Amino acid sequence: MAEQSLPVPLGLLTDDAAFLSRRVAQLPGGFLDQESMTFRFSSHSWVLVVDGLTVLIDPCTGNGRKGRGPYFDDLEVPFLERLAEAGAPADTVDIVFCTHLHHDHCGWNTTQVDGTWVPTFPNATYLFVDQEYRRWDTANPDEHPNDFNPSTFDECVRPIVDAGLAKVISTPYVVSPSLTVEPAPGHTVGHTMVRLDSDGVLAYFSGDAFHHPVQLTRPELHLPGCDDLATAIATRQSLVRRALDEGAFLFPAHFPAPHYGHLADDGEEVYFVPGGAPNADDPRAATGVQNLE
Repeated sequence: MAEQSLPVPLGLLTDDAAFLSRRVAQLPGGFLDQESMTFRFSSHSWVLVVDGLTVLIDPCTGNGRKGRGPYFDDLEVPFLERLAEAGAPADTVDIVFCTHLHHDHCGWNTTQVDGTWVPTFPNATYLFVDQEYRRWDTANPDEHPNDFNPSTFDECVRPIVDAGLAKVISTPYVVSPSLTVEPAPGHTVGHTMVRLDSDGVLAYFSGDAFHHPVQLTRPELHLPGCDDLATAIATRQSLVRRALDEGAFLFPAHFPAPHYGHLADDGEEVYFVPGGAPNADDPRAATGVQNLE
């Protein structure tokens, strides 16, 4: 399972009934509960095994946090056990990457031991994008605080730095021959994504560039909370075009099951086609891609 899943009113994005009937009603049930008009907002991580590396992307909120708000405070979920079951025990993770530093994308960077937050993945290099790092650094007098992200930097980032496991990078950044970190700003000023290019399989691990497939068809739709809405819309427009032109898969951070898919165009609209990505047993794929389910 993903770390957790919570209901979010789809009306926060759109209440266009004809559009929802055309583009969402036929998707798996988590994308729209027609009785409550909500969708399931999934928090999950991705594990990639590629180029001899085990890479963890967007390690969710974490257990035992305070001040994150309803659904996120005082979690008690077997995330690390699920990670081990997926073939990636914590001590085997080589790279941890957060597309941005909202609490639900970096929480498992650390766990609490005897009242102290310590790195969860002791043998990993944690990659932090420089612009995003500066945006949240509590030592930065120009920080832009966010009410739903209190204490996240000091609990989930600074202990990594203090342990000598952090690497602050600028984008684009080549992680390995198959993986590149690319800018995808707007949701936060330093928001990024990971591009996978392995044996002809192209994919974007897009973080919070998208929260629901309606934004693939209509990139101007948005949930509250963007640092720069105009830039976020431009990022969505660009990524939709790239994914469509390249035939690339999208692996967003919050789509309900099956959590990923690709885009198609019927001549009138671009739309989302869920699932279909090759798995580790597919001879076309040199990589294993999993979410923690």
